[in-house]
Amino acid sequence: MTTRFISLLMAVSTMGAAALFAQEGATKPAEGTLTLDEKTYTLKHALAYETTIDNEEAIEVVLSNQAVSAEQLKEARAAEKEGGDPNFRRPFLRLVFKQTGEIKHWSAAAGGTSIGRRSGTATGELKLQDGRVNGKATVANDAQGMFPTSFDVRFDTALLKAGDSLPTSTVRKGGPAANVTPSVTGVFKGNGKEAKLAYVSAHWREPFSDKTGMALVFTEKDHSKEKKPDTGALFGKFGSALIISIHEDGGIYGCQVVHSAHQKQGFSSIGSIEATDFTYADGRVEGELTTNGEVDTFGEKWEVKIKFVAPLGEIPKEFQVAESKKPAQETKPATSDPDDYDDDADDTEPSANGSGAKPARQSAGAGFKAKDLALTKDATDVEYKALVEQLVFKTKADVKSVCTELAAKLKAQGWTNEGRDMVNPQSSILKRKRGEATLTIFVKPADGGSEVKMMTEGLSWE
Repeated sequence: MTTRFISLLMAVSTMGAAALFAQEGATKPAEGTLTLDEKTYTLKHALAYETTIDNEEAIEVVLSNQAVSAEQLKEARAAEKEGGDPNFRRPFLRLVFKQTGEIKHWSAAAGGTSIGRRSGTATGELKLQDGRVNGKATVANDAQGMFPTSFDVRFDTALLKAGDSLPTSTVRKGGPAANVTPSVTGVFKGNGKEAKLAYVSAHWREPFSDKTGMALVFTEKDHSKEKKPDTGALFGKFGSALIISIHEDGGIYGCQVVHSAHQKQGFSSIGSIEATDFTYADGRVEGELTTNGEVDTFGEKWEVKIKFVAPLGEIPKEFQVAESKKPAQETKPATSDPDDYDDDADDTEPSANGSGAKPARQSAGAGFKAKDLALTKDATDVEYKALVEQLVFKTKADVKSVCTELAAKLKAQGWTNEGRDMVNPQSSILKRKRGEATLTIFVKPADGGSEVKMMTEGLSWE
């Protein structure tokens, strides 16, 4: 009896030790948070790879809340080879370490905000052992640019050598819609008032930016019998609603918010919401949508954090992207952030005459001169910031009048609208495109008039 008891005790002890060993060995590839523009994001994926930046060998660690794909890594390496900075699915934190393990610089992006290279504000370390890197990095509060930023992260992941690559992404299977019951759970608030999104459906729609697109429709009332539920939902036919336009890879390119507590119904708020753990495969689409807290869009406050699953069959032929229209691989990622430039030094504004400024990044096809951009007739305090490709000026006119005048003058210069203008007395955004060049224009009240900030891409700053 005693022998049997001892044997049982040893077996239990062995099982406990094995469980403890397994728990200690289950190291997370990444953990920590990034706080950017007063919002906090959780980072749980890590990718580390060898690269060359500024003619110096380095190790880059990318932390994100969705895994980086083989295609994204390929584009990132191509961008770095051309001297640019790569872009990944937001939110992400990019840490660049020297071969000695010291942090060289970092950058980050989340929501509609991105922070270009920073150095001197982060503390961190990286250790390489047996083909893996582990380390940490921290910024208590970086307030150099327009958006205060902080992060505290740790990572432990395999290191991809210069010649290594990730496994190619599994091709998504189409076929008939899966036998899955549509469901949606979570929070949808407007001006502090809760609305219960109880129904969800997924539909293919016309390609956008030469990529296949789909619509996700969330409503309070049943819309399953509606032929075009997104249209009905937009006009409040099914109560409060959220209409999302999204690519297969989880990139959101459209967001319409309809809430009974809002005065403005069906407004657009792109850049405020993101998809996490998003997947489309085997006839179903699922994931999470979140604003990472409350958002203020033209005076209307709203918040979303929902999980969903819905059936979605194979894409109809009329909505498929023609082979000849599929986008070519970009060598440099586009960005509209004024801090994103190719320099690993701390951000420094150029002097009034441009002395001390480093050469501005030139985008492909640069031709239209920044100094030829249309301004309002009474523009004052005009600053051409070549370093960050940004133009700032003030005017005595109100926001709406400024938007009207700029829209007319830019149209005369050949600029076309890129999406719908968002004009509000307290804050307005205009987006324009001319060839490969783009403008993102922010107009807000200031000193009894207005302040205008133009963030540009593809202009000549000579």
